[in-house]
Amino acid sequence: MLVKNGMAFVDGKFIRADVRIENREITAVGLLEACPDEVVKDAEGLYVLPGFVDIHIHAFGGADCMRGEADVRRMSEGLLQTGVAAFVPTTMSAFPKETHEALEGIKHVKDHPCANGAAVLGAHMEAPFLAPQFKGAQLGECLQLPTVQAYEEMTHGIDCVKMMTLAPELPGAIDMVSYLKAHGVVTCAAHSAATAQQVHAAADAGLSQITHLFNAQSPLHHREPGVPGAGLADDRIVVQVIADGIHLHPDILRIAALCKGSEGMALISDSMEAAGLPDGQYDLGGQAVFVKDGAARLANGVLAGSTLLLHQAVSNMIKLAKMPPETVIPMATSTPADSIGAKGYGRIQEGDAGVLVLMDRDWNFAGVVA
Repeated sequence: MLVKNGMAFVDGKFIRADVRIENREITAVGLLEACPDEVVKDAEGLYVLPGFVDIHIHAFGGADCMRGEADVRRMSEGLLQTGVAAFVPTTMSAFPKETHEALEGIKHVKDHPCANGAAVLGAHMEAPFLAPQFKGAQLGECLQLPTVQAYEEMTHGIDCVKMMTLAPELPGAIDMVSYLKAHGVVTCAAHSAATAQQVHAAADAGLSQITHLFNAQSPLHHREPGVPGAGLADDRIVVQVIADGIHLHPDILRIAALCKGSEGMALISDSMEAAGLPDGQYDLGGQAVFVKDGAARLANGVLAGSTLLLHQAVSNMIKLAKMPPETVIPMATSTPADSIGAKGYGRIQEGDAGVLVLMDRDWNFAGVVA
């Protein structure tokens, strides 16, 4: 497959370039001529972007990773059609046996990928080491203090955990951050009442991300910066942002982007099963979720994930937050990939994953090439 005549995002800028994909891998970038019998996609008038990388996503299109392998496969196949090249299925609070079974399903898809789906890069555990007062849509009865024993009870025999979100102020959390770093797991702070000082201390131990910045965490105050203030100020920390215009005001999106730049901010969907589906009643962790005008809430009004797609997040950052496209594109591609050490994703270059996103000049999704 040869994608011709588009404006491709290469090395941080848009250039007129053609891209050849063979066997789901980019094999050439430049001004190229079609080979005999090669399928050609004319991208005239379109932007050509690397496939997106979603490092925080619970569910999509009626499928939820907590339900096991079949649902993760449905997510994989569906997400590819929205431009996602790779993702990290994200668990939520559950009892240890349920979490273990969910991780087993994620690992099986990671090890035996779908032929026509987005790659599974590992699992993101967004529980159970969270602060009850900031539990958000997580199940309070399943939360517990961070210990290696509790972690190993959920993960024994499974080596697919790539990320974990925890509350760094909890007893044992700093030791847990050190333990996870030693085992190659990226740690993130959220669902947390931590002070900025506690977040910086966790970063000293290896914590490197803030999950869904400003949401389910101590607030930013000019004398008490809290979790978001620490995340914005600490250059060691990548902040995850839900750019749906619901979780964060456009001004906050812009402030965060100006603070962190293209390499310090990762766009995430944090989506639940209603993503890609109409408004209505859905489920999240056994709780009823009501989706109206794209906003997903529990019966008590608490936001319960999002229905966001990453191409919408990119468009929103450009249109609502008024950020330059060259700053925004890495936030959905190379930055999330690099933040978890995922080689071969997030860039248009030879050897990288052969998934390309097409968007029109008004930043509307125009298709995917894979």
